[in-house]
Amino acid sequence: MSEVSEPMLLQEPISDGVSRTWQIYRTHFQGRTRFQDILIADTAHGRTLFCNNERQSSELSQLAYHEGQVMPALLSMPNLPQSALVIGSSEGVAVKILQEAGVSQITHVDIDEECMRACGEHLPYGYTEEEIKRYVSANDDSAIKIIIGDGKEYITNLLGKGKTYDLIVMDIPDEGPETEGLYNESFWADVKSLLSPDGAFITQAGNSCLWRCKTLKESYERMQKVFHHVTYFEVDEQDWVWLVGHAGKVELSTEQMQRKLSSSKYDPQYIDAVSLSRSVIAPKVMRMDY
Repeated sequence: MSEVSEPMLLQEPISDGVSRTWQIYRTHFQGRTRFQDILIADTAHGRTLFCNNERQSSELSQLAYHEGQVMPALLSMPNLPQSALVIGSSEGVAVKILQEAGVSQITHVDIDEECMRACGEHLPYGYTEEEIKRYVSANDDSAIKIIIGDGKEYITNLLGKGKTYDLIVMDIPDEGPETEGLYNESFWADVKSLLSPDGAFITQAGNSCLWRCKTLKESYERMQKVFHHVTYFEVDEQDWVWLVGHAGKVELSTEQMQRKLSSSKYDPQYIDAVSLSRSVIAPKVMRMDY
């Protein structure tokens, strides 16, 4: 751990020609894994994880983000999933929310073991170091099983083997060169083939801001071509939008989702019945042609 007398400045690109500046007060971990540059440091938002200079999570906003990563699927599915596959999400918060919500068996696939272990050691949220060790060595039928590997390869290797999940969660960086092949129709069709009849797939898909929404609009249009229907969900307290692709024909109304929320075993801090009614409405920019 190193403390600097003058805060270091980190520039995070957020759009073409636009970046935001983070003041780094204290560095807890900094290194290069096989896959990415990692920085875990104290910022104005508390302990913060950066990968390749992009903020992934922070003490201040991580729970709002991770609730958005799983709750839209749990609330828009006709039944509580019993099995889930999580791809990415090194911190482990999404897995913990799923377990608290009542999902009985969760497989977590992440490509970067070094990043996951750094998070377990230095972040005050998500997995602990001991939990990572236990879940990596767990049996395949355990309540939580961590597999270190490529998520896309894991999906591909399951095709045609009869294995299905009720819910598949993808929590990876934004669409770009580093995530090539994980946001296209072909991969999502493979994902859909691994879902149970009423199963769902949820992914972080971008930002609805007028000057950042291009990839979100493209993902929304692609997903609608692959899945029976798609639930749009935005949590205003943070930056991102999630899309839920449903394999089955049952499409819940907002009122039905609100009733599911009221009976949920997991009580979210950043989603309630009032905010839910707003979250599922895509803004006009998502419905415009330009």
